[in-house]
Amino acid sequence: MGLQYWRWQKLFTAEGVALEQQAKLEEEQEALQIQILSNLPSLGFHNLLSDWAFLQYLQYFGNLEHRQITGYGLADDYFEAIIKYDPYYFEPYIFISSTMSLYAAQPQRGIELQRQGLASLTPKTPPNSYSIWRQIGIDELLFLGDHQAAIRSHEIAAEWASQSPAPRAERAEQSFKDTAEFLKANPQDPQVQANAWLQVVAAAQDDRTRRIAIEQIEAAGYELVPVDTGRFTVRPKDETPVGEP
Repeated sequence: MGLQYWRWQKLFTAEGVALEQQAKLEEEQEALQIQILSNLPSLGFHNLLSDWAFLQYLQYFGNLEHRQITGYGLADDYFEAIIKYDPYYFEPYIFISSTMSLYAAQPQRGIELQRQGLASLTPKTPPNSYSIWRQIGIDELLFLGDHQAAIRSHEIAAEWASQSPAPRAERAEQSFKDTAEFLKANPQDPQVQANAWLQVVAAAQDDRTRRIAIEQIEAAGYELVPVDTGRFTVRPKDETPVGEP
C-alpha cells in the first residue's frame, strides 16, 4: 500500500501535460485508488467505504472531457468495490449498470456484478431490489439479444416485487408481468425494442443515458409520449394521436 500510495502521489502531482496525457495519467491514478480501496480492511466501516467508492465513481463518470479520451473502462472496478463492501447499496446497481452497458460496452460484466450483489439481497432488502432484476432483463434483451433470459428476469422481477414492501411494488409487479407476456407474444416486434428502451428512460439516473434511450426509441420508428406526470409511453411515429386531425 505504501508503494502504491507513492506512485499515486507521483501521478497526482504531474503538471503541464497535454489533455490526452493528463487523462491517461488520471485513469492510472484512479485505477490505483480503486486497487488500494479494494484491499483495505473495512474495520466495520463497510457502508462508509462503499459510499466513498460511489462518490469517486460519480466524479469519474462526470468528467466527460477525460472520458471521451479514456472511455469508461474503470466502471466495473468501482462497481465491484461497491458491491464488495455494501451489496445492499441500491443506487449504484441502476446507475453503474447503465454505464457498463451504454458506455463501457460491457453488458455481460454488468450482469455478472449485479447477480453477484443479488446473491446477498432478498425481495424485501432493499425494498426496491426487484428493479435490479428488471435492469438485468433490459440488458439481456437490448445488449445480449437473449430473449428468453430477458423474459425470465422480468418474471423474477415480478416475483420479487410481489414480496416487496416498497410503495410502488404492486404497480411494478404488474408492469413486469405485462412485459414478460409481451416478450413471449411478440419476439420479433420492433415495439419490443422500443418498450425496452422506454424502461431505460424510466430508470435512467442521468440525462445522457436518457438521451441515448430516446434516440434508440426513435431509431426503432417510435416516439416518446407523456401519459401523465413523470410517465411516458411509446407510439409509432406515423400514428396520428387520438383527437388530432
